[in-house]
Amino acid sequence: MKEQTYIWKSHNELLQDICSLRRLTITSCPKLQSLVAEEEKDQQQQLCELSCRLEYLRLSYCEGLVKLPQSSLSLSSLREIEIYKCSSLVSFPEVALPSKLKIIEIEGCDALKSLPEAWMCDTNSSLETLYIEHCRTLTYLAGVQLPRSLKRLDILSCDNIRTLTVEEGIQSSSSSSSNRRYTSSLLEKLEIRDCPSLTCIFSQNELPATLESLEVGNLPPSLKSLFVWYCPKLESIAERLDNNTSLETINISGCENLKILPSGLHNLGQLQEIEIWECENLVSFPEGGLPCAKLSKLRIYGCERLEALPKGLHNLTSLQQLTIGGELPSLEEDGLPTNLHSLHIWGNMEIWKSMIERGRGFHRFSSLRHLTIEGCDDDMVSFPLEDKRLGTALPLPASLTSLRIVDFPNLERLSSSIVDLQNLTHLNLVDCPKLKYFPEKGLPSSLLQLSIYRCPLMEEKCRKDGGLLTHIPSVQIDLNGFLTAEQRTTEIFYY
Repeated sequence: MKEQTYIWKSHNELLQDICSLRRLTITSCPKLQSLVAEEEKDQQQQLCELSCRLEYLRLSYCEGLVKLPQSSLSLSSLREIEIYKCSSLVSFPEVALPSKLKIIEIEGCDALKSLPEAWMCDTNSSLETLYIEHCRTLTYLAGVQLPRSLKRLDILSCDNIRTLTVEEGIQSSSSSSSNRRYTSSLLEKLEIRDCPSLTCIFSQNELPATLESLEVGNLPPSLKSLFVWYCPKLESIAERLDNNTSLETINISGCENLKILPSGLHNLGQLQEIEIWECENLVSFPEGGLPCAKLSKLRIYGCERLEALPKGLHNLTSLQQLTIGGELPSLEEDGLPTNLHSLHIWGNMEIWKSMIERGRGFHRFSSLRHLTIEGCDDDMVSFPLEDKRLGTALPLPASLTSLRIVDFPNLERLSSSIVDLQNLTHLNLVDCPKLKYFPEKGLPSSLLQLSIYRCPLMEEKCRKDGGLLTHIPSVQIDLNGFLTAEQRTTEIFYY
């Protein structure tokens, strides 16, 4: 088949062979230009009639294929089309899709310039899933609107795509927001990843009211999430998010040109998670702050130009997990919510010190289970910090079950208050090159796992006196594996 320029000619026997087919795959035909000989128009019509049972069609590695014949999109029972690595494919026929077609996947078609407007405007279309990957000459998907039946749209690694719709994709009525007609009224999941030329999603920068997942990454389709990853020219996700959106997760990462987040975040009653990572030009959160009802996880890191953290953090009574990292502004006077279960402060000395000064340590966080302090204080010699007036270490929450201390270049010792953490089961010490002293009273008897990475003085201490840790079931030093209590001897403890 490598020399064939078409598949079917005029042999009735061959056409009869495919009459009962339900699945057809054509692969590695580099000179194939058409499925049916162009000069035989009647034969194309016959193919349409005889192939009415065909449900699945896949074309792959047909490098010479420039355009699909109209007949290929007139197969009445067709439900799924896959086009893979057809590098010369420029366009599809400007005809409506088969009425039963639900899935189209197009990947590695670098010459593809556009998709037919007939696909987008067909009111009888059943298309639910459109997947496009590595189509490098595509600059947009639709002139005005996406197919109204579309529920899932995936766009991955399309280097030149700038927007989904070129013209105004949303028409609004001035009388009522309920009269808006959105670009795709059934759209539930939109995935965009690694599209370096993308500047906006829809021309009007609004999300469909039914949008359940805007995902730039690789999340399960059942999640109702907004994920935007590595679109460095993206300027706006949306102007606003309507009150009736069902978004539960928002995750934005590596969008260097993003300056503001959509207004209306505080109205998202179902929102449970927000993560904003490495958006270095992000200036502010919306004026209304964040929703209080169900938000349980918040992570903000690497947003160097952020002028202020979200307002009213202390009012987020449902918040359980909080990560704050990078050069961020200091906390509001009221600080953080005290009902947190997990807290990670990463590379932010101002927030670290403001918590110490205002809250006198972490003891107010009576529900805190997991605490990570990372690279926050180059001058700290002892952890926890000491109250200079009282001469004692600032207390940690008795509820802690895990504690991670990371990247403190001058830390020398753990203070005796660590011993009082009788619920502590996991202790991690990482990148503390001067750390050499455990508390005089030893470590908590509740400890089940101790990990020490790149702390050379502490490693030496453990090598000389492995008996200090015999009560701990599992010890790991510098990624050389876990040691049981039976294995722990002076000879094998140091690696």
